[in-house]
Amino acid sequence: MQPFRFAIVVFALACAACSQEKVEFQAPQRATAAPAAAAQEAIVLRVGAAASLRESAEEIGARFGVVDAATRVELTFGASSELAAQLRAGAPLDVLLSADEEIPRALEAEGLATDLRPFAGNRLVVVASATVADRVKQPADLAGDAVRHLAMPAPAVPIGHYAREWLTRVGLLQAVEARIVQTENVRATLAAVDAGNADAAIVYATDARVARSARVAFELPDAEQPRILYVALRASATKQPDAAQRFLGFLTSAESASVLQQAGFTSPGAAPAP
Repeated sequence: MQPFRFAIVVFALACAACSQEKVEFQAPQRATAAPAAAAQEAIVLRVGAAASLRESAEEIGARFGVVDAATRVELTFGASSELAAQLRAGAPLDVLLSADEEIPRALEAEGLATDLRPFAGNRLVVVASATVADRVKQPADLAGDAVRHLAMPAPAVPIGHYAREWLTRVGLLQAVEARIVQTENVRATLAAVDAGNADAAIVYATDARVARSARVAFELPDAEQPRILYVALRASATKQPDAAQRFLGFLTSAESASVLQQAGFTSPGAAPAP
């Protein structure tokens, strides 16, 4: 049976996990805390983080606030490409945590970023809704009758690029293109499957861990994994260069590496060769 053909559509996902949100962290008040007026003068460090880093970045931000009581971390989550676009447009971001290495390199070449630091790696898995997961066991099944809608962001978004890179490698991109439903970022992609708006998706292994109803259908073998490298940068126009430098140092510390490892991220040195 020939696969059904579907036009690309855009799902407006209303869940809070898929939209850009701001989260602030500050060290807990101690018994010998400074006066309220001094507390209000805490440095605000604005950090834009890839959506896939949500839980880990929140934990790292909270821990950083404990060791650096003078700094209040404000986190904004979204697609790395969208956060980069905001930085280009003059958004007051001090640090950006990208889910790829190409976006930071481009920003650096444009004079908008400096101090690039790889800090994590990841892997791809295929998730599917509970109703079709048993029929999606290998790459070819994504082009079969079980999958009518395949959730995926645009190629400019890292997960959209990685997914297409893998689909091209296994010779399936053309076969599934008409089934792709466009999402904003990897969490929106996962939410589309959780909500039943898509039958399957290609997501990071770390995101599959927080799925509500979607199930891991199969994992990509090592030989087919794309190089996934998370890279942090300091915005050249930051007004808090010292605080940004301290945060980047903490991000690449053993304590932060432990947080990332517990969430399922790999070390940056474990990323497959290009």
